[in-house]
Amino acid sequence: MGSLWAGVDVGKTHRHVCVVDDDGTVVMSEKIPNDQQSISGIAGRGKRRKPIRWAVDLRAALLLAVLFDRGADVRYVSGTVTSRMAEAFHGERKTDAHDAYVIAQTLRMRGDLPTLTLADGVQQQMKLLVSRRLDLVADRVRITARIQDLLTMISPALEKALNLRSRGELRLLAQWQTPAGLRRAGEARILAYLRQHDVWAAKALTAKVLAAARTQTVAVAGEATAAGIVGQMAIDLEAVNDRITAIEETIAAVVAEHELGEIVTSLPGIGTTLAAEFLAHAGTLTTYQSPAALAAHAGPAPISRDSGRRQGHQVRPHRYHRGLRRVFSMSSFTALTRCPRSRAYYDKKRAEGKTHRQATAALSRQRLNVLWACIRDKTPYQPKQPRSAGVALC
Repeated sequence: MGSLWAGVDVGKTHRHVCVVDDDGTVVMSEKIPNDQQSISGIAGRGKRRKPIRWAVDLRAALLLAVLFDRGADVRYVSGTVTSRMAEAFHGERKTDAHDAYVIAQTLRMRGDLPTLTLADGVQQQMKLLVSRRLDLVADRVRITARIQDLLTMISPALEKALNLRSRGELRLLAQWQTPAGLRRAGEARILAYLRQHDVWAAKALTAKVLAAARTQTVAVAGEATAAGIVGQMAIDLEAVNDRITAIEETIAAVVAEHELGEIVTSLPGIGTTLAAEFLAHAGTLTTYQSPAALAAHAGPAPISRDSGRRQGHQVRPHRYHRGLRRVFSMSSFTALTRCPRSRAYYDKKRAEGKTHRQATAALSRQRLNVLWACIRDKTPYQPKQPRSAGVALC
């Protein structure tokens, strides 16, 4: 009977669908609006002819929801794969119709494309929360860097004295931003203001900023304008910090309710935030057949680069899931200082002649195996007594 192969080039307002048969002949190429009725109509029209398989280049929520509702088999073709596969076809044109055609042909010719699945409500919630937290952290980094830049212009001594991660010092900056302003306010007024806002160690902070303010008696050009900007940005940074704290509390509550939350957080170095990122990207590991498959997707596993007499050469992969790579890299880095067994394994690899990056990657790969085994057995991580130092993590 054969099959039909449908490629969808996802756009903001429209999708272009191209369907080819087993011989690669175009059966249909059509632009449709981005709404449920149009997507359902095109999916139903193709299914009446022959069994149809789908491939998309972006994870569009509505499109996937409609296709999954109809029981469709949906594969993912990344933009990089589409770009490289386009070179195999005639012409250099770049249109939505041509991209959909390339996606459909790629689906027809390749059986190794990753399968997309419908994320459950908790996993989707985690994805949204993790994404929002990363946005807020990026805002915090940007605002902090800008405040430091402006403070360095106003008074290098004051910038050096202040710690912008402290709520009390941000409260101070919201009120006074220049050496002259601090000197005019005086110790009594500054101390009263800080205590009014429940700032911890208010007396020590007051003494520190006044000492910095007394080292500079001249005003730089544009100081008043820069001070106004710093004051407003200090308030903005406080608000961003409060939002990050609130969303981290929400993430912790969601992870605690997840069926794998206790297991994932039991591995040293993985807190609630990294656990949420892991569960958001990997789900319950149903899409991975083995720890090797997870390692290949996450990036800790090296890949071979052999040619001729050059054998056994392995390098770091270039294509992997950045989010999962971050989870294992960050947790391994944390475990080096908090988990003696992870530290022993890292030291063992360094003693074998591995570089820091290679030893960290090896540790990430070992920890991935341990986490996989814990999830498989539905058992939280519990380190065993080592037979010899640094041989394994469990």
